[in-house]
Amino acid sequence: MANRLFQQFFYSLTKNLTGIHGVISINSSAAVTGSTIRGASVAKTGTGLYTITLDDSYPALESAQFTLLAATAVDLVPQIVSADVVSAKTIVVRLNTGATATDPSAACQIHVALRLRNSSVVI
Repeated sequence: MANRLFQQFFYSLTKNLTGIHGVISINSSAAVTGSTIRGASVAKTGTGLYTITLDDSYPALESAQFTLLAATAVDLVPQIVSADVVSAKTIVVRLNTGATATDPSAACQIHVALRLRNSSVVI
């Protein structure tokens, strides 16, 4: 579990649901140029692959949303390839054109919204 002082009162039926969100900025060479995700770092790890490494481990990833923002037409769909928030503390996202991993051809941003359970108690 994360050992941080999170802001209180995120109302949910899931015990201790925690939100982590931010923006991953990508340049026209598909390299990560910045990230505003507090509590995580991001690295490009392959063609169309971006690995989000959480600062802390969590008992479970409850949901994840990835939205691509681009000024020019980019036909890419974000997909979660793997998620291990317990031991490796990573979530791997792949940008796909159809079933093929593809680097973006223009500068863009990936908006990230993660919901993690920060309790081993399941009710």
